This record gives sequence, C-alpha cells and structure tokens, in this order.
Amino acid sequence: MKKLSLIFLAVALCACGCHTNKTAIDEKGKESAVTPPQREYTLTQTKWYLTNINGMPVKDSPERPYIIFDGDRVNGSLGCNTFFGTFFANKKGKLDFEYTGATKRLCSDMEVENMFLSALKTDKKSYVIVNNTLIIRGEKMMEDGVKKEMEILRFKAED
Repeated sequence: MKKLSLIFLAVALCACGCHTNKTAIDEKGKESAVTPPQREYTLTQTKWYLTNINGMPVKDSPERPYIIFDGDRVNGSLGCNTFFGTFFANKKGKLDFEYTGATKRLCSDMEVENMFLSALKTDKKSYVIVNNTLIIRGEKMMEDGVKKEMEILRFKAED
C-alpha cells in the first residue's frame, strides 16, 4: 500500500510540475514564444476613457470621463455631466462631431468638463487608434494667430 501511495504521489508531483509553453517555429527553424494576438480596438466597438486633454493628464473628477461612438451617435461623461450628439468618421481618420446637448448638473469642479467639451467642438478633427489608445487631433489657434494641428484628446480603452 505504501509503495502504491508513493507511486501515486510521484506521478501527481510530476504532473503538477509539468507545464507547456506555446512555441512557434520561425522561418529559420528557431523556436520562439507565441504571444497571444492583441485585441483590435475600433472607434465604435469600444468605451474610451479620457486620459489627456491638450497633452495634459486629466485631473480627477466625480466620474471618470469617457466617450462612446455607436452607429452615428456619440455620448459619454464629461466628468460630472453627460453629453450626446452625432458624429461622422471615415477610414482615412476624419472625424466630425455635432454636439447636441448635455445634462446641466452643478458640479464642484467644472474645469475638466469645460476643457473636454471645448476640445470636442474643435474644427477639423482627425483620429488614430494605436493599440488601446485613441488620439484625436484638431486645429488649435496659436498665440501668434496661426492654426496648428495638434493632439487635443487622448483616450484609453479598458477591457
């Protein structure tokens, strides 16, 4: 009985200690670890959380600001109030918003909301998605009176 228990214990330990790594063979015959494919994020299939406005990190607000694109509608949270409207986007990265409205709650700090809303109303916007980051660029009037395209909003997707 002791011998049978020892054999069972040895087999169990070996089974627990074994693990497999997924590997692939490259064109030169070398093994390499297989990395799982990254999720591909799209503008309309993702809830985007605001991380930066005009290149600056977003301050804490009562609610985490986000934006959702669905069909031709856009909505989200400005940080306290919610907003809604319509949008147009094409595969070349052009993006236009038509702001329809927002709730009118009085919030303790409206700075993030005002900056976010102002950025959404910027003319001539474009977007790009890199991994899980959405970057929206727009034309901003510089102090010298010249318009310059720059990043106005940055969002991060969360799974």
